[in-house]
Amino acid sequence: MHKFDNALQRGLIAARRGGLNAAEQAFAAARLLLQLNKLSNEGGMLYQSFLEQAEAYLDYRRGEFEQARNRIYQALEINLILEDKYGYEMAFFGRIQLVHNLVRIDAGCMEFNRAIKLAFQILGYLEGTLDVLPISGNWDYERVKRQRPEFVAAMFAQVTGEIAIILAGKNCQFVSDLLTFGSNYMPISFNQNHHCHPQAYAWLLVKQAFINNQVGTFLERASNFIAEGRGYTPLLWYATLADLVALCNELALPESNLLKQEIVKDATSWKNISRKFLALLS
Repeated sequence: MHKFDNALQRGLIAARRGGLNAAEQAFAAARLLLQLNKLSNEGGMLYQSFLEQAEAYLDYRRGEFEQARNRIYQALEINLILEDKYGYEMAFFGRIQLVHNLVRIDAGCMEFNRAIKLAFQILGYLEGTLDVLPISGNWDYERVKRQRPEFVAAMFAQVTGEIAIILAGKNCQFVSDLLTFGSNYMPISFNQNHHCHPQAYAWLLVKQAFINNQVGTFLERASNFIAEGRGYTPLLWYATLADLVALCNELALPESNLLKQEIVKDATSWKNISRKFLALLS
């Protein structure tokens, strides 16, 4: 297990840094260890799932999106067995994460409609507006109800962050069409009060006002959202500021220019802000 973990981590680090051949070699070493059959049935399946996910990431980095999807589906099948046959309850969140990875793959190959549709389906499922996910396997909503609310909330925020990344910097009409399409599966409505992650849902309302060119509403919602601080949703906080800077550019007023300059100045000191959002702020 220790050798497998080391090989897997070496491969992931190499893949993230662009060393794709080194990553392939590390994953091949990990697969060789699994073939020794030194683990129990469920242990072998668990590590097989980890390996499929890691190799899917390598495929994604290489632009081999169909192969990446196939590996994710293999991992989904394994996790469902671990969940249903062996009683690994946390494998359920592993499956949700895998479906989230499918969203990333769709976005990576520019299938934005499919990516947004699936992302909103995940949100709707976690929120309770959808009873099942449109992915093979057992997804009855009772499985969500059995989970700790804070874990469900964290997953909701994570997927909302993925939506923010997909929409960032794109044409307003295109984003409007995507949001309208996605809201068929998880409605964005100011009148709804109960949400598994209120802050992440609040960002959807902020984004909706921005895209609909409701300047006053956007400024009010964005002000409240920003005042809450980065907290556990820093990505959504940065996305809101990126939209605020875009509005400042559009207004081109002395006051809006001053605000933009202040944001851009502060942005240089923010930790863990992605290059994409930093570029939008600049």
